[in-house]
Amino acid sequence: MKNFATQFWGRLQEYKERPALHVVEEGKRVEVTFWEWTRRLQNLAVALMEEGFEPGTRLGLVAPNSRGWLDLAMATWLVGGCVVPLVPGRERRETLRCLGRSGCDWIAVADRGAFEQLRGPGGQLPGHLRWVYVDGEASGEGEYDLKGLEEEGRSLVRRGRTRNLAERIYGLKAKDPTVIFFDPEPDEGSQGCFFSGEKVAWELDAIAGQMGLKAEDEGVRVASALSYGWFSSFLFTVAALVNGHSVAVAPSLRQLSEASKTLRPTHLVCGPAYLEDLGKEWQRRLDDAPDLLRRLAGETGDPEADSTAILRTLGSVGSVGERAVRRLLYDPIRADFGGQLRSLYVWEGRADEGLHEILNRAGVALLGHFGLPEAGLTHVEHPEARRRQSVGRPVEGVAVKIDGVKTGEVGEICVKGDVIFDGYWAGEGRLEVDDEGWLYTGRRGRLESGFLFLE
Repeated sequence: MKNFATQFWGRLQEYKERPALHVVEEGKRVEVTFWEWTRRLQNLAVALMEEGFEPGTRLGLVAPNSRGWLDLAMATWLVGGCVVPLVPGRERRETLRCLGRSGCDWIAVADRGAFEQLRGPGGQLPGHLRWVYVDGEASGEGEYDLKGLEEEGRSLVRRGRTRNLAERIYGLKAKDPTVIFFDPEPDEGSQGCFFSGEKVAWELDAIAGQMGLKAEDEGVRVASALSYGWFSSFLFTVAALVNGHSVAVAPSLRQLSEASKTLRPTHLVCGPAYLEDLGKEWQRRLDDAPDLLRRLAGETGDPEADSTAILRTLGSVGSVGERAVRRLLYDPIRADFGGQLRSLYVWEGRADEGLHEILNRAGVALLGHFGLPEAGLTHVEHPEARRRQSVGRPVEGVAVKIDGVKTGEVGEICVKGDVIFDGYWAGEGRLEVDDEGWLYTGRRGRLESGFLFLE
């Protein structure tokens, strides 16, 4: 591979008329083709260059999920920048610590209100920082908004500046830092883990393969109910795009949930809290279950206990009960997600058995995934090779062992392979790689037939 930007840009150009993004505008789902999307990325990239964005510059993204978030991140890659995804809404000092430790000179936030909140009451931030508002309008020196950048870039493209962009892309190096990941819930000791473009390219293809995505698949729409500041959410999303599949995105996670019927995702990435909320909603529906279901489960008089009993009895209901449950629960669940959902990827793979059963009978595979900022996504459960409560087998290029124990016993999880990070950006971090290349994760688990179960 010559460099990541060349491969990344070339891959996006291959798909042209395929839909790249699905967004909701005025209550309707709008498709943006790869051709339309790459023209926008080109305009933004040219504008960034004009404004002094140099190769190796780090862009800290501290904004909610949105189309603009993805546009800016991908344009940054085109000009040789390094993307630093961070979860918005964290405590101010935590966010500033991560931005400082990754040396971000450019920072993207939602709008000026988010900028003021991050700056704080004292207003003491370095004057050289550049700010990009993903959703708001710029009004001061050193501030930009996406609309203004795109208009500037479009004007420059008309004057032939695409040659400058081409020269920039082809002049980059394969081992240039491309992304820096932090723990989604950073503490005082958190350090940024950087990855070369070479490693990112490898991992994106490995993730798509473990998801069972093929280039010829049509109608794939990946959505994330996790912030793109979570490295797993970011990697799932970009893996879909660079392999010719589309992403469903809304201006916020709440709006994504509300627009699921319109966006109709086929693959959804989420965390345990999202899954717990779904379970509560399904239990509320079961609280109003007909007498038939209550008799099948055996009422106790405790509404919460009765709902749980019904959940766990679903696997053994007869044909009459099955039809009733389908009308009451399975069909509405599929409708809630737009009727197309195939796979739901939950962080660390843990979920109540009742939720597994409900989703399975609704035609949705509940799958685990796991990783670390130092290694990206090491495990993604394949839809055709899964074990309940596991995080699946390792993605291609990753080896796993449990240190010092026999098969099936619990111990420290160790990983090594082609996707392990290149190092901590600023000083030493919490984990170490031994002389044989094993990263000692500090997490405990066990292996069974290659499947990893976390403790």
